[in-house]
Amino acid sequence: MYVISFIENLDVSLFYFINHLRSPFLDKILPIFSLPNFLYLIYSLSTLFIFFKIGFKRYLLFSLILIIGFLSSDFICSQFAKPIFKRKRPFLTRKNIYYYSKNNFQFLKKPIKKQCVFSFPSGHATLSGYTSSFLSFEFPKASPLWITFALIVGWSRIYLGHHYPLDIIGGYILGLFCAIIFYKIYIYINKKLYEK
Repeated sequence: MYVISFIENLDVSLFYFINHLRSPFLDKILPIFSLPNFLYLIYSLSTLFIFFKIGFKRYLLFSLILIIGFLSSDFICSQFAKPIFKRKRPFLTRKNIYYYSKNNFQFLKKPIKKQCVFSFPSGHATLSGYTSSFLSFEFPKASPLWITFALIVGWSRIYLGHHYPLDIIGGYILGLFCAIIFYKIYIYINKKLYEK
């Protein structure tokens, strides 16, 4: 019980530290890393590295498994994990936080009432963790770039007041687990089709 309480308090303390670490530059940059279309663009461009490495046929298989895993990760996160844990987002339960919504930052002196999906695990962290891990398995030399990108995505979600650090860590773990499973599927099918 003490350990759980300690972890919860640490999680909240880290949330406030990151959320209150303000910068005009970060206020402009970090919201971009939370835009789904920006994530899709970066990861789509990233797969070009894979295309030049493995060729067209294998690239089609790689992309297919990557997308199926991506959609599966999102489904597991939103339809199973979030409803199980039912953790409310920071802006629904905490006071004195910076909250980004509708292209603008607000300082919330008290929690707001708003219909919202649950907080744990973070969908952004799950999907960026999954995709960065999957790409890194196939092309390890570029893994520092993809992992750094995923870390910035997670950081942005705390900075914008949408998630606690544990939400982000939970998302990364779920994303990594899904990446391992789907990459193994990719390797198995790839061997059956192209390595006879």
